[in-house]
Amino acid sequence: MKYTLQKNRSQDGFTLLEVIVAMGLFVTILVIASSAFNRIVSISSNYSNMEESNIEGIIGLEVLRHDLAQMGFGLPWGWSKGSPASSGSTPPSTIIDSTISYSESVDTLGLNLNDAPGGIPRAFASYAAIGAFSSDYIGLKGTTLGGSKESQRWTYIPYHNYSTSSGRESRPVSYSANNPQSGDKIILINSNVNDTVNKDHRLIVAPDDNTNFYQNFSVSSMSDDFLPTDDQNTYMVYGIGSVTPSMPFNRADFFIKTGNVPSFCEQLTTGVLYKATVNHNDGGYTYIPLLDCVADMQVVLGWDTSAGGSAGSVSAYSSLPKLSDGSVTATNGAGSLIQGWLSNANASRAKDIREHLKVVKVYILAQEGKRDPSYKSPTTSITVGDLIADGFRTKADYVLSTAQQQYRWKLYRIVVRPKNLVSNQR
Repeated sequence: MKYTLQKNRSQDGFTLLEVIVAMGLFVTILVIASSAFNRIVSISSNYSNMEESNIEGIIGLEVLRHDLAQMGFGLPWGWSKGSPASSGSTPPSTIIDSTISYSESVDTLGLNLNDAPGGIPRAFASYAAIGAFSSDYIGLKGTTLGGSKESQRWTYIPYHNYSTSSGRESRPVSYSANNPQSGDKIILINSNVNDTVNKDHRLIVAPDDNTNFYQNFSVSSMSDDFLPTDDQNTYMVYGIGSVTPSMPFNRADFFIKTGNVPSFCEQLTTGVLYKATVNHNDGGYTYIPLLDCVADMQVVLGWDTSAGGSAGSVSAYSSLPKLSDGSVTATNGAGSLIQGWLSNANASRAKDIREHLKVVKVYILAQEGKRDPSYKSPTTSITVGDLIADGFRTKADYVLSTAQQQYRWKLYRIVVRPKNLVSNQR
């Protein structure tokens, strides 16, 4: 009897109620785990997208920062040409003032930043509120701002760098792999610190030809018209590109543009921040995307308003000029003065900018990651600027729409002292 009872007990199972309760508990745990997993995946995806945005921002905006620092590199301060030589083996007898004719952008907005057909180029030529969403539009000029490897090369030609087998003394110095290569299109600028009024930073132009402001680089056979004339002159050699230059520098414009915006961006209120280099062959743009999902870009300029920029420090801040009337918003009552410097009315404006512009601050508001239906921005507006330091705002705070409040936003701030301007070399 005892054995039978134990055998029956060993064959006992779960009741139907126990099975239902167990299944209910299992399903509940599964739902909770699944919900938690989905939440983790969603959060992980958001963080991944945010990191992608941050990496893209770091890389793209470093290009902008680099170009801001490089603006003005290799820019001429005037034009000079040699009078025709008496023979091919002797240098031009004198250096005289000249004029040149060149062409820049043919883009509708880019036209506003041109100094052509013959103006002394401004290192910085920009306007407020002409980009998408009333954002600012930046134009930078300098030889290194091109997209080609040739534009990154340079060297110099001192008068006494000569070959005894040559009938002409001066030859380019060869010192590194960054030297211009044979056939590169180059410009030559006279560096004569002993004559800062008439010769220093003057672009060398061929005699009797105001469109011939460039040369094909050669170590041993450059035209005498493009070589130093005496021991007071050293010619700087700057690479422009591989095609015939239409202007004696390279130019890069930065702006927000709509169209072809990635699907994960807020479609109605964001665009792409581009660097657009001006083509020498047709004046059009070559577009280089830097940052997606950008809603706003504002620029603040810091100026040394003392005579000739002699103080060496920032004494006033301003916005970019308006396209309609050239007016700016500025601190310390400097609006009219700075407005004159930023205009393209005459050749002295290039000089004013390189002597007085100290700091360029760029503020860029961009989407961070994708839309998150479970997220709502803790603020409904964002200040695109630096109110305390600059003393004013370039425009009203950026107000987020209802749709935009389901996105995270990041304000990038770039502060650059352009090192090739005279104002930052004192």
